[in-house]
Amino acid sequence: MMQDMGNYTLDADEIVRKSYGIVGRYVEGRTPEERIVQRCIIATGDPEVRNLIAFRNNVVEEGIRAVRDGVDVVVDVKMVAAGLNRRRFRGEVLVAVEHASSSRMTRAASGMYELADRIDGGMAIIGNAPSAALALADLIKRGVRPRVVIATPVGFVNAAESKEVIRSLDVPSITSVGTRGGSTWAVAIFNGLVHLAYEDQRSD
Repeated sequence: MMQDMGNYTLDADEIVRKSYGIVGRYVEGRTPEERIVQRCIIATGDPEVRNLIAFRNNVVEEGIRAVRDGVDVVVDVKMVAAGLNRRRFRGEVLVAVEHASSSRMTRAASGMYELADRIDGGMAIIGNAPSAALALADLIKRGVRPRVVIATPVGFVNAAESKEVIRSLDVPSITSVGTRGGSTWAVAIFNGLVHLAYEDQRSD
């Protein structure tokens, strides 16, 4: 039986090549945006993701610049931080739930408020908590200016609404539409930006 398993074992490069070959049937990958969407499809195994990613305000171009500049990145939960590609990205990653100070709101939301000065001029990534996305939107309305927002919180309570609010703001953003999303989506999007920023150096 173990000998038979060898027929199905592929090395990492072959897995990537075959994955992109399959995903290319759904999204060609001709533009930077399409290449990020391809990564989301591969990360989720769901071709329908191609209809659920929204790009606003030249976000890919600004994201590439922000990655190259090594700006601070504030994420909502540890799961997002754990998945980020750190081989090339030089910025500091801060986790909102680890900086929470208020018991009157969720830890993710409280941490976003506490880290407002790091979000200003940095990147904000929300992969799990709609409350963090709503807190981020409130901070932006108050004048905090992140260079890039990635928001893919998942769930039936405030997830879709919080992302609608993010999309309505005058900031570069990549969001998932509706109730679907999650940390895997957020990580795939950020890592796609890192790859685009450093593809000439074969960072990924």
